[in-house]
Amino acid sequence: MNSIPTDIRDADAIIRVCSYHRRDFDLVVVRSRPHDMQSVQTSLQAAFGTLPTAKLGIFDHLPVELMFLVLRNLDIRSFFHFRQINRRARVLSTGLYEYQLVSKHGLEGLRGLLRAGLAHCFTIVDLYRPLVTDKCSTCGGFGGFLFLFTAERCCFDCLQSSAHYRVLPPSAFAKLAHISPSRLLHLSGPTLQTVPGTYNMMDTPARRPKYLILEENATQMLLAAKAINQDATRNLRIRREQPEQRLMAATAYPCYSLENAKLERGVSCKGCQVRLELLRGDSHRLARDRTFSTQGFLSHFTACVEAQHIWAESEDGTRPVNEPELTRRCGYFTRLGSDGLPR
Repeated sequence: MNSIPTDIRDADAIIRVCSYHRRDFDLVVVRSRPHDMQSVQTSLQAAFGTLPTAKLGIFDHLPVELMFLVLRNLDIRSFFHFRQINRRARVLSTGLYEYQLVSKHGLEGLRGLLRAGLAHCFTIVDLYRPLVTDKCSTCGGFGGFLFLFTAERCCFDCLQSSAHYRVLPPSAFAKLAHISPSRLLHLSGPTLQTVPGTYNMMDTPARRPKYLILEENATQMLLAAKAINQDATRNLRIRREQPEQRLMAATAYPCYSLENAKLERGVSCKGCQVRLELLRGDSHRLARDRTFSTQGFLSHFTACVEAQHIWAESEDGTRPVNEPELTRRCGYFTRLGSDGLPR
């Protein structure tokens, strides 16, 4: 077998030949149709072509640094209301550095919060922070998703398995906790409005409740208000969960590197899929579903025998290789509709 290349050109070739992006993960969370995104991107990222003539009253007497400080502390809904005041407001808000990056690279997160009815809970800076890190806030591995309830970066595995991301409809929570729905909504914190989507990799669509609440947050707030007791929390812990509902509270969120100005969406290992097809087993399935940053994958490559075999078969990236059907399709879905979503 060839030795493992280390220069930049070989590293790029290794990524191209031996890894792939799990597109199906992106498609089973909250997602905008591509043509919907294109129609709003220009207006979000640019100010008007003509110079502003109107002012912003007393606000215009502040130094620009202080005006930006105010904008950084506006919740997202208020930020967009400010943008609509006049051309001067549009120019000023568009010039905010954090907003420039979020509107260009983190549009799914921005749009996801607006559609979920959670934009009033977060600022542009709250979206900027996870955009410029690639670490899952729960496990520390590469995280390619944004959990909308908390604006935290997470990985697909933690999104599916961590108790931190448990969600459920308010009606189900109220029934299990023996609390009236009206009192629950008054005391439990933000409510997420779900939007149409796929939310599973099966042929049948997932049942979608109209609203969701975050179990951990709601439980803590209700216990603090003495509105529920420990028996209620026990009922919540042992309930049978609907795993698709977690996917209704997350969206794909790329990582932007401030060091090299590159955007990463995460890659998975083709070699791990080869190993799974040979050996089966849950541990190999977990390895197959793991997502890496570019640097993380190159480190993984040095220990993955199957990935090294693929690289050797490609003759240092100069010829095509046979690869598993799943990696060729970039996941389970075989066809996408004209709206960019699975058929």
